[in-house]
Amino acid sequence: MIAACVIIATSGCHPVVSPSVSLAPAPSDPPADPSQIDSVLAAIGFETVDWWSPFTPLALPFHAEPVAEDAAHGFEPLDGRALRVTIREGEHHGIYHLAYYLRWHTGDEPEEIYFRYYLRLAGDFDPVHTGKLPGLAGTYFRAGYGGLPSDGRNGWSARGLFGTLTAEGRIPVGYYVYHADMAGQYGDGWYWAVPGGGLERDHWYCIEQFARMNTPGENDGILRAWVDDLPVFEKTDLRFRDVPELKIEKVWLDVYHGGKVTAVRDHHLYIDDVVISRSKIGPRP
Repeated sequence: MIAACVIIATSGCHPVVSPSVSLAPAPSDPPADPSQIDSVLAAIGFETVDWWSPFTPLALPFHAEPVAEDAAHGFEPLDGRALRVTIREGEHHGIYHLAYYLRWHTGDEPEEIYFRYYLRLAGDFDPVHTGKLPGLAGTYFRAGYGGLPSDGRNGWSARGLFGTLTAEGRIPVGYYVYHADMAGQYGDGWYWAVPGGGLERDHWYCIEQFARMNTPGENDGILRAWVDDLPVFEKTDLRFRDVPELKIEKVWLDVYHGGKVTAVRDHHLYIDDVVISRSKIGPRP
């Protein structure tokens, strides 16, 4: 275990340093074809007209479409089409609620899960406020999002987080978490220890997340993250729940600018090669 300190930025507060965050060693030998591995629950690309069918989109703002070319925004494909997400000037939403509900697809909600996707931030991705990226959740439309705090019985979430552009031209990323020990109305932001301080724009990254639910009432829940298979975050003392009914309900493809601050110009990003699995996935071969 490699110790690390990760900056934690809670909405409305100054950043502080968390000494309880550490980095886990990266597993090796990722599967050559995730769709053929027994532990894989879903392997989703964006090549077909019904690309959205594994997900459940709600009737909310939704600015996303598969593209094979987008020279105006410096797009280079990972492999065929990718999902282009636009956060429009004056708005919050790129995708608000595009979710893969695990019970609907597998008949159960797991206690732990791995979620991997590829992310490319366009050259115009220069937000004026922090925002949300895809992640994992058990909100049950009750709590754990939108200023509805978690109390251990109502819901939780661990979405991705993006920050504002650094002086070095990178975008910090991390987790934005609603958990039972949160102190305020809004979630806690925990930035990952990404080399260089964040993601470069106009570059594809393999983002992998892992969540394990805590024993109800105990502080032994786990979040981990890898960027290009490099371990960048681990926290092992989380309390998501006090009751066993709360589990991992969904993989949540959320892209949102804010907080309450809207985008001052259009921002674009691209998502591709989504995999949900019961075991570590790793990058494409």
